[in-house]
Amino acid sequence: MTHPNSISNIDQFVEDFIFEFQKGLPGAEAQKKMSPSLRNHSHNTNDPSLARDSSVLILFYQKGNKIYFPLIKRTNGGHRHSGQISLPGGKFELSDKNLVDTAIRETEEELGLLRDRIQIIGPITGLYIPISNFQVQPIVAFYEGLPEFKADSFEVYKVIETDIQELFKAENKKIKTLHKNGFDIRAPFYQVQEHMLWGATAMIVSELEELLKRAGLIG
Repeated sequence: MTHPNSISNIDQFVEDFIFEFQKGLPGAEAQKKMSPSLRNHSHNTNDPSLARDSSVLILFYQKGNKIYFPLIKRTNGGHRHSGQISLPGGKFELSDKNLVDTAIRETEEELGLLRDRIQIIGPITGLYIPISNFQVQPIVAFYEGLPEFKADSFEVYKVIETDIQELFKAENKKIKTLHKNGFDIRAPFYQVQEHMLWGATAMIVSELEELLKRAGLIG
């Protein structure tokens, strides 16, 4: 097993991750660790049975002797998730073969990465997002070689290269009270450089953290 502070290549990292991944997923209990106290801070009630399908990509890659995955800060486009920190991804389109294809297409569009270098590991636990009425399917993958990000300026304000060892340090897991649409929300979050990763994306990443811990890939 790879020692978490001495990752020498992504092939060994992926092998160790897949070995743990195939044992089963931590699931909703792991997601709940980073769940806000209020998940729907709009004044509307959405119907989960009418949720739109979407997917996001957790894309591991090696840079130097460290493993990263990209997060994005979205542009301020006036939609409900504008300006937020998220994983690359978006809604399922009829032209997509499946939700894996959706995640790859969106990552290709948003980050300018090469589709044929994205190697899929598999899906982790899906999550319903009440405020936008999306059912999101996270997909885990790795990138062959060093990615050259060419962010779509319309959708992506900034690409945040996220070092997994740094992200999951205890001191980078915090709680803050947010005020949204007249509601007070107790929000657990990850401190990612100068950014606050909270909400649905933090819940998805929380399951990822549990898998990486089980595999001995983070401290």
